Parts: sequence; C-alpha cells; structure tokens
Amino acid sequence: MKPLELEQLEQALRVALAAQDWERLTALDARLSAWLAAAPAAIERARLERLGVLYREILAAGRAAGAELEQRLALLSREREGQLAYAQARQWEGA
Repeated sequence: MKPLELEQLEQALRVALAAQDWERLTALDARLSAWLAAAPAAIERARLERLGVLYREILAAGRAAGAELEQRLALLSREREGQLAYAQARQWEGA
C-alpha cells in the first residue's frame, strides 16, 4: 500500500467511525491489518502512532455503543416483563 492509499484508508476509518458504521470499520480493519502484517517496516513511525490513537478511539466507540445497546436491551426486557405482569393482572381481574 502506498502512502497515499494508507492516508485514504486512515481517512476512511475516521469517516466510518464518525458514522458508527461498524460493518465498514470491520472491513477497513481487516484491510489495515493485512497491510501491516505484510509491510510493517514501510510505515513511518508518526503515522503508526496516529493509527494507534485512531484504533483506540474506534475500540472505545465500539465499547460505548455496545454498552448503550446493552442498556437498551435491558430496558426493553424490563418493559416486556411489565407488560406481561399487567396482562396477567388483567386476566386475574377478569376471572
């Protein structure tokens, strides 16, 4: 991968992160990982550090999104339990 292509990949990662496009991030991550495995010495140290910072940002955003999703699912579960309890109470009142 040439420096320009790597720069474009870095920018694509930033765009996908901003959009929280997890599928795109997964694909870009695989592409970057393959490149790093094939030519780790070809990358300049400053760029590698920037990519490391970006990667940590992506991981943090993924954890935050996962935690938010977990909270939403827990809320839906509690609401569902409440609906079931209400329905049962209504059945008992009608009996």
